[in-house]
Amino acid sequence: MKGENFFLFILQRKFAISLTLLILSLVGYLVSKDIPRGVFPNVFFPRIEVTIENGFVPVEQMLSEVTKPAEESLKTVQDAEKIVSKTSVGSTEINIYFDWKINPYLAYQLVQARVAELKNRLPSTANVVVRQATPSIYPVAIYAICSNSLPRDKLTEILYYQLKPLFLSIKGVYDIEIKAPEWEEYHVIVDLKKLANYNIDIGKLVSILREQTKIKFLGKLDSPHKQYIISLYQKSKDIYKLLKVKIPVSNGKFISLSDIAIIVKSHTPVKSISAFSGYKNAVVFNLLRQPNANSVEVVKNVDELLGKINASLKKQGIIIKKSYDSTLSIEEAIKSVRDAILLGSVIAVFIIYLFLRKVKLSLATLLTIPVIFFITIIGIKITKLDFNLFSLGGLAAAIGGLIDHIIIVTENIERHLRKGKDKLTAVIEGSKEIIPIMTVATLISIIVFIPLLLVSGIVGVFFKQLALVLVATYIISQILAIFFVPIVAYILLPQKEEKKVDLIERLKEKYANFLKRALKYDYLSVPLIIIGILTTFVLYKALPSTFLPKWDEGNLVVDFSFSPGTSLEEAYKEAMEIGKIISSIPEVENWTLRIGTSLGHIVTQPSKGDFLVVLKSNRKRSIFQIKEELRAKVLSRFPNLQEFDLPQVLEDRLGDIMGAEAPISIILYGSDPEKLIKTGQYLRDMLRKQPLLEEVNLKTNYVSPSIQISVKSDAEALYGITVDDIYNQLYSIYWGKVIGNIMQGEKIINIRLLSSQKKSFFEFQKLKVYSPKLGKLIPISYVVDISFKDKVPEITHYNLSPVSVITLRFKGNNMSKAVEIIQKVIKEAKIPSDISPVISGFYKEQQKLFKEMLFVIILSIVIILTALLFQFGDFKISISTLFALILTLIGVFVALLLTAKPLDITAFMGMLIVLSIAINNNILIFDFYKMNEENYLSETEKIVAATSTRFRPIMMTMLSNSFAMLPIALTIGSGTQILQDMAIAIIGGLLFAIFVNLWIIPMFFHFIKRKAI
Repeated sequence: MKGENFFLFILQRKFAISLTLLILSLVGYLVSKDIPRGVFPNVFFPRIEVTIENGFVPVEQMLSEVTKPAEESLKTVQDAEKIVSKTSVGSTEINIYFDWKINPYLAYQLVQARVAELKNRLPSTANVVVRQATPSIYPVAIYAICSNSLPRDKLTEILYYQLKPLFLSIKGVYDIEIKAPEWEEYHVIVDLKKLANYNIDIGKLVSILREQTKIKFLGKLDSPHKQYIISLYQKSKDIYKLLKVKIPVSNGKFISLSDIAIIVKSHTPVKSISAFSGYKNAVVFNLLRQPNANSVEVVKNVDELLGKINASLKKQGIIIKKSYDSTLSIEEAIKSVRDAILLGSVIAVFIIYLFLRKVKLSLATLLTIPVIFFITIIGIKITKLDFNLFSLGGLAAAIGGLIDHIIIVTENIERHLRKGKDKLTAVIEGSKEIIPIMTVATLISIIVFIPLLLVSGIVGVFFKQLALVLVATYIISQILAIFFVPIVAYILLPQKEEKKVDLIERLKEKYANFLKRALKYDYLSVPLIIIGILTTFVLYKALPSTFLPKWDEGNLVVDFSFSPGTSLEEAYKEAMEIGKIISSIPEVENWTLRIGTSLGHIVTQPSKGDFLVVLKSNRKRSIFQIKEELRAKVLSRFPNLQEFDLPQVLEDRLGDIMGAEAPISIILYGSDPEKLIKTGQYLRDMLRKQPLLEEVNLKTNYVSPSIQISVKSDAEALYGITVDDIYNQLYSIYWGKVIGNIMQGEKIINIRLLSSQKKSFFEFQKLKVYSPKLGKLIPISYVVDISFKDKVPEITHYNLSPVSVITLRFKGNNMSKAVEIIQKVIKEAKIPSDISPVISGFYKEQQKLFKEMLFVIILSIVIILTALLFQFGDFKISISTLFALILTLIGVFVALLLTAKPLDITAFMGMLIVLSIAINNNILIFDFYKMNEENYLSETEKIVAATSTRFRPIMMTMLSNSFAMLPIALTIGSGTQILQDMAIAIIGGLLFAIFVNLWIIPMFFHFIKRKAI
C-alpha cells in the first residue's frame, strides 16, 4: 500500500480507530486499579538470609559449633558471590549474596537444601530461619497491641492465638511477624537444700517430671462398630497436679514434688522487648504482604478488620494502634508523580499552543497524552510490572518523547497547510513526508536504552524498569503518531490556512538571517566544539557526586547501642528516655521501639535497638531539620552511646538489599577480631572529629562480658562431681530446663525447672553445688575455677575473613569529598600493617555504577553513530550529530551545577533520556537536508533551509519537553524528590540542545562540507 493510500485508509476509518483507542484507554484505566503499588519495584533480590538462634550461647561456642560449619557449607552454594556473617551471643546471622542473573527461587532452594544438610551438624537447640529477600520480607505496615493494665505475655497470647488467624485470613497477607514476643510459662522452682537433704539427683528429677508431661501412642483397638486409639496420656491440664508427683528417695521411700518445689506462673526468658509511644505495655508486630499483593488494598482491609476488633478489645483495656504505614508514602509518592505528569503535560501543551495558536489542536494533544499512558498501563500489567517511583518516572520522562511525536507530525501537517494545500492533501502529504523518518528516529531513540541491560545490581534493576516503561511509551506514542495524530489533525485543522506571519514565523526569519551570517564564520565551530568537549569533561570531574538523591520519606529510624553488656532491662529503661526526647519534638506522630531485635534483623544484642519514628504529614520542617534537632538532643543526654544512626526507612531497606549498611563504610580486614575492634575504635574516634562526617559508628563491637567456669581435674575423685553434674546444676540455676508443656485449648505453655539458689558469681564463695559422694552441698569453689572476661569481641566475617565495620554518613551531597577526607584520615591513622582498610557501602556501588553508566552513555552514542551511518550513509552527517549529542551533556552538567545538585545515578539516567530526545531533531534536520539536496544552489542555502524548517518544531519540542519536567524538578510533592536530579538533567540538556542544534552544529556541518568541496 502506497503512502497516500495508507493514510487515506486511516482517515476513512477514523471513527473505528478512535473507538478502538477509547476502548483500550478504558481497559488501561480499569487494570490500573489492580496493579500492585510500591515505592521500589516489586522484584526479588538475590540475597538469602540465614539466622541461627541458640539462646544465650557464648560467642566462642556459636563460632565453633554454628558459624564455622554454616559458613563452610553455604560458601560453596552455586553462584554465591559474597557471604557475610555476624556472630554474637546466642545468634549467628549469615547473608548470602548471589549474582543478579540467578533465578531467585533457585537460589532459595539451593540454600534450603544446604541448610537441611547443615541441621544435622548444628546443636539440637539451635533454631534456623531462612528468609528470601523478597518484598514480603519488609513490613508494609507496623502495628502494636497496647495496654496500660495487661502484661506483655497476655498481649502476646491474645495477638498470637486470637488475632493472628484473623489477619492471615485476609487476602494478600503473608504473615504477622511478632517482634519481641513474651510467652507465658510455668516455673517449677526447686529448693536445692531440700534436694541435697533427700539426696536427689537433679538429672533424675528432670527425667521423672518429663515423663509426667508426655502423650505417647500405644496402638489401636477395633470393635465391631468402632475403632479406638490407645495412648499413654500423662499430660495434665492442671499444672498444679505436678506437685503430687512422687519422687523416690533413699530407703525405698517417696516424697511429693511439693515437698521440695513450688510452681509459679511466669514468662519465658526474654532476649528482646518492644514498646509503643504513650503506652505502658505493648507488643509490636509487622504486617507482611504476599509478593504480588497490592500493598494499599492489604493495609486497607487490615485496618477495616482492626476497626471491628478494637471495639471488642477496648472492654479488656487493650487497643491496637497503627504506627508505620508504607502505603501512605506509596500513595503520596504515586500521587506526586501523577500530579507532576499532569501538570507537566498541561505546561507542555500550553507551549504548543503558543507556537501553533490553535486551541482545539492543543487540547487534543492534551487528551492524547492520557490515551498513550493508559495504553502503556496495559503493557505494564501484561509484563507484570507495578506502579512505583521508577515505573512512574518512566512515564514522566516519556512525556518529552511522546509530545515530540505529536508535535512533529502535527507541525509538519500544518506546514503543508500553510503552503496553501487543502486539508486532506496537507494531512496525507505531511504525514507521508515525516512519519517514515520519524519512525527511524524513534527506533534509534529506543536503541539508546539497550546498553542499560549491562548495568548490574539493584540500581540496574530499578532503572531497567524505568527504561522499559519509557520505551513502551515511546513505541505506543509512535503508533498513535501514525494512526491517530493524522486523524486529529484532519478533524481539527481548518480547510485552508490563512496566510499570515505570526511571531514564531518572524522569529524563524530572523533566525534564518542570523544563521546565514553565522555560517560565514563556520570555522569558529571547531574551537567551540573542542572547548565544549573539554568543558564537558571538566564539569564531569568537578561536580560533586553521590549515589542517590536524598529525599524526605516522612519516617525516620533511630538506631542506638548502649555499652556492651548492658542488660535488657537497663537498655529498655534508657531507651524509654530517648523515647521521651523523640516525643518532645512537635512533628512526631508516634514511635515504636525494638530492643534485642530490629527492623531488619531477627536477633540483635540486648544493648542494641531501634525506634521507627513516624512524622506528621502537615509539618513545616523537613526531615533533615528534624534529624539535626533529634541528634543534638539525644547526644547531649547520652554522650556515650556506642552507636547512633538516623537513616530513613527506605534508605535503610535499600542498604539492606545491597548489603551496604550506610552511604559509606570502612571494612577493616585482619585475622584477630579483638585487634580489629580496637583499631576500629581508634579510627572511629579520629573520623568523628571531621566536621563533614556524621553518625560515625563501629558496627562490630564487644558483646556481653562472660563468666567462664572450668571444672577442676580432681572434682570427680574428691567429690564425685563430673562436668555434666556441674552443667546440669548450674543450668537449672541460671537458665532452667524445659521439662515439657501443658495445653490449655490450643495454647501450649512450657514448664521450666529452676533452682531457688541464684547467687551472684561475684560472690561465688556463697554459691553451692551438690556433691553425690559427700551427699551434701559444697561451695562451688571446691570444684571449679571461675574467670571473668569483660571484653568479648563480636565476630563479623566477609567471605570467611574476620572484619570490623565502621559506618558513617556525611553532611550535604558530596560523597566524593567525604571519601577524600576518609582516605586522608586512614592514612594519618597509621593502621597496623596486618589490617587492611577498604572503603565500601553505597560508595562502592556508586563507583561501580558510575563506570557502568559512563560506559552505557558512550556505547549509546556509538550505537547512534552506527545507526546514523546506516540511515544516511554520510560520515559528515553522522559525525556532526555525534558532536551535537556530546555537547548537549554540557547543559546537563551546567544545570546540576547551577542548582547545586550532585551527579548521581538518576542524573545519568537523565543524560540517556536527553540523548534519546535530542537525536530526533538532529535526524529530522539532516533528513530535510538530504530531501532538498537538489533544490538549492549553494550549501549555505541547503543548510539554512533545512535548519530553519525545523526551527519551529525544535523550539516546540525542546521547550515543551523541558518544561514538562518542571514540576518534578521543583519537587511538587514528596514522591518526586528521588527523580528531581533526573528532571534537572533533562531540562538542562534539552535547553542547551536548542543552542547546539540551531547554531553550533549547522556551522560545523557547513565547515566540514566546505572543506570537503
